[in-house]
Amino acid sequence: MPRKGHVFSAKEHRKVEHIKESEVKRGMSPAEAEAVGYATVVKQSGGKHRYTAKEKRQAEHIAESEEQRGVAPAEAKSIAYATVNRHKAG
Repeated sequence: MPRKGHVFSAKEHRKVEHIKESEVKRGMSPAEAEAVGYATVVKQSGGKHRYTAKEKRQAEHIAESEEQRGVAPAEAKSIAYATVNRHKAG
């Protein structure tokens, strides 16, 4: 029942199983409990891309450079992560 394009880690799968077991004990059907588990894990992860430590450092560096050029902090962060995403996409 995971979303298309979202790859879950082993840890996330364990969380889903734990949530599923808890919900089944509370009387929910297994299919519905699994859906709740995946929805909870996606919500906790923010449903956003995950970045490696290196990518986060790159984004911070880019954001700092943009701010030095006079770009607003929020916009600089947006530019930084867009740049990292572009490099990530290949």
